[in-house]
Amino acid sequence: MWGSSSPPIRLVYRLSVSRRSALNRRALWYSAAFVVLAALVDITDFDRLNAFAVHHLQPLAGGNGHPRMRAWTEVLISPAGPISTALVIAAAALCLLALRRNRSAAAWPASLALALVVEIVCKLVVGQHRSGIWHGYGLALDSSFPSGHMLRAILIAGAVAAVIPALRVALGLWCTAVAVCLLLNGWHLPTDIAGGILAGMALYYFAQANSLTPKTAASPSSSSYPGTAAPVPDRSGTYGSR
Repeated sequence: MWGSSSPPIRLVYRLSVSRRSALNRRALWYSAAFVVLAALVDITDFDRLNAFAVHHLQPLAGGNGHPRMRAWTEVLISPAGPISTALVIAAAALCLLALRRNRSAAAWPASLALALVVEIVCKLVVGQHRSGIWHGYGLALDSSFPSGHMLRAILIAGAVAAVIPALRVALGLWCTAVAVCLLLNGWHLPTDIAGGILAGMALYYFAQANSLTPKTAASPSSSSYPGTAAPVPDRSGTYGSR
């Protein structure tokens, strides 16, 4: 019933399903690792690791260190703040809509909304001894797990790279710098940062999986970068999202 075009159609469909399944599996693995880490933080608190970090790995915490160095680290971190992240991802979504990549335009804001839920729920549920009082979204909680800045940095990198793939390496380096600066400044403990990375990667792959269409899954350009989906022009020359 497929007619003469059935082999290409079947191939494109299979590629789409296969890639989406692979991305969903990655999201599930990162999600499982995050849940395990959250449980371990709540049960054991990783007190020795976090105590070592507080005493030896946070030279800029509490107003210590060179003021200019502290200022630069905060500049690097600041784009991953809640408001700035929402603005960046909204702008990326508008660009994706302009490219007629509707699925991708919806997937990244949805991931950001899920990130907010994950962050607040975990800060309510996961207990810590060395995190101090965390203030955010009008709440005061005795937990800083996971790092929301780290989580949002990964989502910013994914959303911007979806619009401008050439920035992928630079965005990856920025995410690494954010992780280092969060530790040096004493904004987060190592376990917080690790939790932010795991949750961020889970939501990153969730967004990638939900961005896929048969066309983007089958495109040669998308296969060059695992976990990404690039648009392919249809016969009329436009970029479809069907």
